[in-house]
Order: sequence, then structure tokens, then C-alpha cells
Amino acid sequence: MNYDVEADWQLLNTCNYRCDYCFFSEETLGEKLRVFATPDEWAAAFEATGLRWLLHMTGGEPSAYPGFVDLCERLSRRHLLSINSNMTNKSWEDFAKRIDPKRVSFINAGLHVVERAQRSGNAAYLKHVRLLHEAGFHVMASLVATPEALSRFEEAIDLLAPIRMFPIPKLLRDYSLKGKWYPGAYSAAERKMFRGYADAARSFYRPALMKRSEPPTLNMFDDDAELHGTPNYRGISCNAGRLFFKIEPNGDVVRCGPSRSYGNLLKGTFFREQQSSPCDSNYCFYFCEKYSEKQPPIRALYRSLRAVGREVRDAVLQK
Repeated sequence: MNYDVEADWQLLNTCNYRCDYCFFSEETLGEKLRVFATPDEWAAAFEATGLRWLLHMTGGEPSAYPGFVDLCERLSRRHLLSINSNMTNKSWEDFAKRIDPKRVSFINAGLHVVERAQRSGNAAYLKHVRLLHEAGFHVMASLVATPEALSRFEEAIDLLAPIRMFPIPKLLRDYSLKGKWYPGAYSAAERKMFRGYADAARSFYRPALMKRSEPPTLNMFDDDAELHGTPNYRGISCNAGRLFFKIEPNGDVVRCGPSRSYGNLLKGTFFREQQSSPCDSNYCFYFCEKYSEKQPPIRALYRSLRAVGREVRDAVLQK
């Protein structure tokens, strides 16, 4: 994993799924596909920075992007990729044949068990994940752990068993679902289930992870540590703006949220900071955890006490 800077690249907004917990509205997910540059133009824009990038391609559904495999092939000649996908698009078959697995850090294959069942998407998912796995790609199967998904987790385990995969429970984080705010709204029973499945996922993927030089940026294996809420990073020194950025579909570059602009890649105006600076936004826990300094001890202590208090409260209520 030899790279200078990492980016969370929202390649497009459009998606064929409409998951209840998605951060984007149905109107946004239903946008007409837009292409702002050719694969060669995107590659030239990244190469003009003089940096080697680790590009986490997400959306929307990135594999639906016109010329997705051509774009990945062109970018992976110099840069590294990681991808978040629901695995339904046929382009994955071409991807498995043409892209070098050594140029891909990981592929997060989102299972979305409820939405997939409604859209008859199991066959495509299983086929594409199997092809990628057999081609040597590091694939992780994740399942956003809504209460319904947790109740159907054994079903997900059985579904993935034939392709030698196991679902990783992904925390429902900073989200309101049916009037409840998660992860704080998980019940004691749901937290217990989550911890059990998280431990099983760690055991399943441990042999593969031990072969890697660094864990995947979207390190969902420790999500059970955040069942009572994620850390507050505001004010803590962070390397976003220097070693990490968010890239919009049109090439605009921001620090992580909308707080600071760092030019536009396609216009050749990208720049970056020379040193870290305090966090001034709230973006994605995984990137915050990777690029922020450790929490001050007083904040960590407060979080621990709050978690213990909630566990004690639940234990009392159960009696």
C-alpha cells in the first residue's frame, strides 16, 4: 500500500437501490447519470498532482458509472483503488478479468439484505463476489446492521456460505430510523447480537487481514466498540486536507465535509495543506479514525463512562 494521499471519491450520486438507511434522498439516488471527464482525463488530472492516490470509489453505485472498468484500468496503472458497491452491475464481470488485484486495496460488497430481496439481487451479488474472490481480490461482505438486518443475520450467513464469505455487521451510525437515533437506540439484545456477529466476522477474516500491510480504511471489524456512539473529533488535530480529501463527482475537492475547498482536480486547481489542522466538521468515522490524532483522555473517559452507564441501565431494566 504505497500511496501519498487518500480520497473518498463520490463518483456519482445515482444508485439502483433505495435502502432506508441511505444518507441520500430518493431524488438524489434517481439522478440521471453524468460523466464529467473521460478515463484518460481523470487519470491526467490525478497524475498532474504529482501524487500517488488511494482512491476509495463510492456513490451512488460506482459500478454503474459509464466506462467504470475503463476508468479503473486507467487509474490503477499508477494509483490504488478501493471500492464500495452493492455488486449488482454486470460490469464486475469485466472488472474481474481486466483489473490487477494487486492494485485494489479492498472491495466492500454491501449485502443490503432487505433491499436485495425486494429486487431479486441475490444471484448477481453471489456471482460477482465469487468471481472477484476467485480472481484474487480482497473482498469483504458487509451488512448494515439495522434491527431487521440483525434479526435476519443468520439468513445472511447461510446466503454467503456457498461462496466462502461471511457478513460483517456494519454499525448504523448517526442515523434516525423510525423515530429512533442510532447507534444509541440499539436494544441490549441487539447489542449482544451485534457483538457476537462482529467477533465471528473478525475470526473469519483474520487470516486474510494478517497478510495485509495495513487494515482496510473502512475498518468495520471494530464497529462493536462504538455501539454507544462514535467519538467526537471536533477540535482534534487531523490530517484531512493534507493526507485525505473528499472528491465530488465533478472533481471538486473538499477537506472531508463542506468546510474547506481545495480546488478542482479536472480544472487543475487542486492544492493541499502542508500540516495538520483541527477538525471542523463531522464526516465519516472510518476516515476520522485513520487521520485524526487520538482523543484527549478526558473525552475517552467520558465515552467509556457513558457506555458503562447505559449497559448498567439496560441490565437493571431487564430484571
